[in-house]
Amino acid sequence: MTERLGHYLLGDVIGVGSFATVYRATDERLDDEVVVKVLAENHSLNPEIRERFIGEGRSLRRVEGSHVVTIYDIGESDRQQPYLVLEHADRGTVRERVAALRRSGWRASREDILAFARPLAAAVDAVHRAQLVHRDLSPGNMLLSTKPSELIGDEASNLHSWVVRSDERLLIADLGMCKDLAMNSGLTVSGGTAGFRPPEQDSPGVVDTRADIYAISAVLNWLAQDADLPGGAHKVIRRGLSAKPQRRQPNASAWLGELEDALAPPEPPPGTEPTPEISQEASLPTRGGLLRRRSVVVLTLCAFVAGALLGGFVLGQWLSAGQNQPVAQAQGISIGIQGPEEVTVGESAVFTAEVPGLDSWVWTLPSGRNLADEPDVTLTPTAPGTAEIILRARLPDGQDLEARHTVRVRE
Repeated sequence: MTERLGHYLLGDVIGVGSFATVYRATDERLDDEVVVKVLAENHSLNPEIRERFIGEGRSLRRVEGSHVVTIYDIGESDRQQPYLVLEHADRGTVRERVAALRRSGWRASREDILAFARPLAAAVDAVHRAQLVHRDLSPGNMLLSTKPSELIGDEASNLHSWVVRSDERLLIADLGMCKDLAMNSGLTVSGGTAGFRPPEQDSPGVVDTRADIYAISAVLNWLAQDADLPGGAHKVIRRGLSAKPQRRQPNASAWLGELEDALAPPEPPPGTEPTPEISQEASLPTRGGLLRRRSVVVLTLCAFVAGALLGGFVLGQWLSAGQNQPVAQAQGISIGIQGPEEVTVGESAVFTAEVPGLDSWVWTLPSGRNLADEPDVTLTPTAPGTAEIILRARLPDGQDLEARHTVRVRE
């Protein structure tokens, strides 16, 4: 039997928590997909929990920002269960996205970190401007929606990221634990998600906006796991994770400013010739399967890239390898890369993985970025230079296979 709440037709359950159930739903009046969050029946008669649930809707209404989930409506069922009608984030949570990426061997890049941190800082700043402290910022409460960011210029859309893609918007949700600083001194009960909550939330006490600075630093630390980032970036994260709030960055804008300074590319030495650039088109596995997605990013190639890739960059299982020397053929199985050895600037070239008899393999592209199980990749050079593409696989007995292909780009 189809269930309705007002003019909202409830569909699949997409989330169940201790206090509420979340449904995908259709607004029958506007013919639009939304999310309906319904307080559990056993909690609906508890005045404190009921008020907190309704307060979440009021808090969302107060926040003015494009990176916080929008609330459309609030109502009550025939069983006296209050419900919130919210914006539908159709691409899941950051936690789900990163878990899928890591299964393919991905590690966060500078672009991934910045494309995530910028909208996150904008969202947290919007919450704080509304005189609220979120108190439960974690990857599971950060959503992805098919709606490009409104951040302009280098702040968002021209950064190539596998975490928050160019056609997506990062949203923070679940303000059920937020604290209204305009109504009290900040005294609050303990709470928050383990691993991301600040020390001052481990027990009842006083919190202010710097509690959220700790949480977003913890999220960034989680995202940057195994990432090759400048030492300054890790220093920014450590400051945000200070046990004493007064040692953290004072607000989200300052936090982001320090991070951007730390991740800024180094200035080339005087007299250095411009390095060649190459545009890359490729795809990665996404939530729900290997969906083809074409995207473009400009990657800088330095003369030492090929040599650095020879001994330094290995993915997933290859991190613990080194006992055997990779070869292109073993036990009657071989791998190779089919593609041109020379291209001109602006000419797209397709490189195909020759992997008969293998179920899994990994590309290492000239930037150091890795792609798992893709049959081909497309490169479009924008300046002359030389680059190397590497293809790796592993046999059941642990033998590594490796093929390399050098591409020369001419004017």
